[in-house]
Amino acid sequence: MKKEKKCEDCGGTDFEIDHARGERVCSCGLVSDIPMDDAHTNSNAALGDSRTHEVVDPLAKAGDQRSSTRMSPYDKYDAHGKTLSPEQRKRARRRAWADRNSQRETDPMFRQLVSTIREIFSEDIAKAAVLLASATARKLTPLQESKRRTLPPGEKALLKCPKTSITRKPDGIKGSSDRQNLLIMALAIGVLAHEWFRTAPINRQMLMERYNITEAQFKNAKATIAKHYKARVRQGWSSPPALLHRAALRADQLDMAVENLIQALSTRLSDERMDAVLDVFWNMLTHIGEPSPDAVTSNVPVNMIAACVMFAALDSLGLAHQNLACIARAVSLSGAGVKSRLQVIKDLVESGLFAKGSILFKNKSGTDEDAAEEVQEEGAEE
Repeated sequence: MKKEKKCEDCGGTDFEIDHARGERVCSCGLVSDIPMDDAHTNSNAALGDSRTHEVVDPLAKAGDQRSSTRMSPYDKYDAHGKTLSPEQRKRARRRAWADRNSQRETDPMFRQLVSTIREIFSEDIAKAAVLLASATARKLTPLQESKRRTLPPGEKALLKCPKTSITRKPDGIKGSSDRQNLLIMALAIGVLAHEWFRTAPINRQMLMERYNITEAQFKNAKATIAKHYKARVRQGWSSPPALLHRAALRADQLDMAVENLIQALSTRLSDERMDAVLDVFWNMLTHIGEPSPDAVTSNVPVNMIAACVMFAALDSLGLAHQNLACIARAVSLSGAGVKSRLQVIKDLVESGLFAKGSILFKNKSGTDEDAAEEVQEEGAEE
């Protein structure tokens, strides 16, 4: 029997403690978790049941985990409560600072990066992406570094710490501050975690706008982290990713592109017109076989396909005028790029290589001229 606070049901203080289950049972029969406090989580005991309740740092470097306790340089009393003499305090203070220095974080940006991932996504994604975050912000071990120096120049360069490469790029590619560099890397890791470790889909366009991240910054960070992690996998230093099936990934990416297109067009079209456009849009997508890795357009990024089909849907209803640039920006493309891709698809249709694609060009309303004028206006603005 052990005294442990009061029972929430009867107010009693007599409990039977089950350390194996981490539970306490009141004399009235109520079962509850053992209450934890600093005394439990920072136990100085080297052995015994209390060690099972000691906090273990999940972000501590493998093979380098420190004790969860630290000596305090400000202690004035010994373990028996007796006052330390000035000489004893001096020696204890020197040892305490040495103890703290030995436990100093070697890669502090790693914790900041995990915290940023947790902040902009969720705790679950932060846990799933911890391997990517570690590879991004932690330096190689001395043994790995010695192996890296013996590798060919290309592989040697890929195994450099990604955070160093990302934060030392020219202005416009790197972030404008340490905080923005963390946001850029966190966003890239969140997207890679979805593609490689099957976490929740990430609408990167929305987050890029919220945190003022450019397309160039995102693409550089994602490519740097992805190439580095794959190089680690080749060396056997990291677990290989369980890639999301291409069909599922393409469907997720299409959903995010459509969400961004709807948000962009909702300020330009009424609800009735938006519903009509979406009906035509989904009918066109289904007709050309998207989203599918077996579609004729499967080699084209799905955000480009979404933009082309949305423009075609608007065109079929006579609503395409002055909307090309809006559609392109919604999925991080240019109006000229969307118009060029539509022309490529049209050429395939006319050559007989993509008969189903003819559904995108049913309307002959002279929109080609409108699109050309809009592209010219967009180029003038830029």
